[in-house]
Amino acid sequence: MASERAVRARLQRAGQEHLLRFCAELAPGPRAALLAELGALEPEALREHCRRAAAACAHPPGPPPDLAARLRPLPPECVGSASRCDPETRLLWEEEGFRQIALNKVAVLLLAGGQGTRLGVTYPKGMYQVGLPSQKSLYQLQAERIQRVEQLAGERHGTRCTIPWYIMTSEFTLGPTATFFQEHDFFHLDPNNVIMFEQRMLPAVNFDGRAILEQKHKVAMAPDGNGGLYCALSDHQILEDMERRGVEFVHVYCVDNILVRLADPVFIGFCVLRGADCETNVSDENQKENSAQD
Repeated sequence: MASERAVRARLQRAGQEHLLRFCAELAPGPRAALLAELGALEPEALREHCRRAAAACAHPPGPPPDLAARLRPLPPECVGSASRCDPETRLLWEEEGFRQIALNKVAVLLLAGGQGTRLGVTYPKGMYQVGLPSQKSLYQLQAERIQRVEQLAGERHGTRCTIPWYIMTSEFTLGPTATFFQEHDFFHLDPNNVIMFEQRMLPAVNFDGRAILEQKHKVAMAPDGNGGLYCALSDHQILEDMERRGVEFVHVYCVDNILVRLADPVFIGFCVLRGADCETNVSDENQKENSAQD
C-alpha cells in the first residue's frame, strides 16, 4: 500500500489534495482503505477528469451556436425505413438478418450500469417491473425476446443458434443483477451465453472541478457512463470473447428501453446489406410529446 506521503504527492499533481483533509482523524482501518483507494487513481487522468467536469459545468446551457450550420442531412443511401420501404425490400433485410443470426454472428450488448433512482427504486433498472399484467421485469422481457428471435431464426434455417447477451454493469449493479438472474434461472437462457462485466468507476466531481468524498474515508464514485463501454470491453476481454464465438455484429441498447427490438433481424439485415460500420435505429415521432426511440 502506498504511504500517505506518496498518495499526497500524487493528489497534489492532480490538484485534489483536499481528499486527504480528514486522514488524520481516521482509525487505522478506514485510513488504510482511503489511502488504497486514492493510491489507485492515476494523477494525470484524475486532473483531466476534474478539469473537463468543471469546464462542462461552466459551459452555457443549450447547443453550441454554430450547431445548426454544421448539421447536414444524412445521404439517402445511408437511411432506410422499415415502415415506409416496399415489402420486398423489408423482406430482403429481414431474411439477411435471420441468416446472420442463424450463423451465430449476432450478439446483443446491454448497457445496465445505472440504478433505478429516477424510477423511485434503489435496485438496478433491469429488475424494475414496468406495470404490465404479467409483472415481468425489464430483464425478463429482454431475455424472452432473445429467446424468440433465436427460435425464429432456427426455424427458418433449420438449425439451433445462439445470440450471446453481454451485460455491462457497474460496481452498484453487478452483484444484484447476477443474483437476480440466478434466482430466475437466467430466464431459461444458457448461463454460458449471458456474459456480465463491469464498467469503470470515476470520482464524483462538484461544479468547481473538485472530487468529493462520500464519507471521510471513502471517495464518492460513479459509473463512467455509457461511453465507458469501450474501456470495459478492453478491461474484460469482451471483444476476444466475441471473436471466439464468431460474433461479427453487435446490437447495443440501454436497459430502460422497453420498446427495443433486440437483434431486430430487419435492422441487422439492413446494416449488413449496406455494409455499415455503425448504424442507429429510431422510432418515428408520431406526437410532439412522444420522444420514445429505439
